[in-house]
Amino acid sequence: MTEPLFAGAVLLDKPSGPTSHDMVKEIRKLLGITRVGHTGTLDPMASGLLVVLVGRATKLAEYVPSDPKVYRGTVVLGVTTDTMDMEGRVIERRTCLAAPEEVEGVFRSLVGELEQEPPLFSAAKYRGRPLYSYARKGEEVPRRRRRVKVYDFRLEDWRPSGSSVEADFQVSCSPGTYVRELASRVGDMLGCGGALGALRRLASGPFRVEEAVTVEALRTEAAKGVLQLMRPLEVLRGRRVLGLREEHQRVARNGAPLRADMLESGLEGVAEGEVVAVTWRGELVGVYAVRREGPYVLFPRRIL
Repeated sequence: MTEPLFAGAVLLDKPSGPTSHDMVKEIRKLLGITRVGHTGTLDPMASGLLVVLVGRATKLAEYVPSDPKVYRGTVVLGVTTDTMDMEGRVIERRTCLAAPEEVEGVFRSLVGELEQEPPLFSAAKYRGRPLYSYARKGEEVPRRRRRVKVYDFRLEDWRPSGSSVEADFQVSCSPGTYVRELASRVGDMLGCGGALGALRRLASGPFRVEEAVTVEALRTEAAKGVLQLMRPLEVLRGRRVLGLREEHQRVARNGAPLRADMLESGLEGVAEGEVVAVTWRGELVGVYAVRREGPYVLFPRRIL
């Protein structure tokens, strides 16, 4: 299939080590196309679910449901590093005297809306360059704080190790949350310091890591010529789907706004401003926003 017609997605179980961009390059190579992108960066040390869009489906990136993000990780209490994780340079070590109940209390206190400053070693950008490129040169640059939400933060296991403690946790949070910063904040609140020791993404919106495939499995499928992609409509999982009448599909594909009578069913129960998937014969035509004023009620955001 030629690249202009190619569209779909891969749910990838990223291993620890490679960057998210490394995974994008790998899939470009396996599929032989250039239009490949992901919907949420994972740090190199992190593993787990990475939603990768290919071909025309890259146009859907901002409409792919991705809230909440769910992670399982480990915070090492009693250690402070320059990167907020255990791959960085150790700045300080302290004995962790906290009890599990204290850590659980700190986790609970962080549930809700928080303000975060991106870590120095992160892909957030300043003047077009990622922050880590400045940090590696020892340069300090302004970092814009952002508001994030933590929906759930719970302790799962507790392992004392010398003067430090490894505390396993599971956290559910909004996209854009820096889990490294949460780990470091927990350590600061306990007075002993903390750094992220391991991280695995379990879910992104409606997608689960159990659905994902490994890079090795992708390579095997590609070598056999049987690589399966998730259909574009499935990438919009959870969004309302509205079907077009046969005679109006060309109008829709040309990017024109749509009237309610062009649909197989009405707009009952559809909210003002809601973003919906419009289909023809079960295949995605595009993403539309609902506006109920005037004769036209659906306005295109992205046409596939």
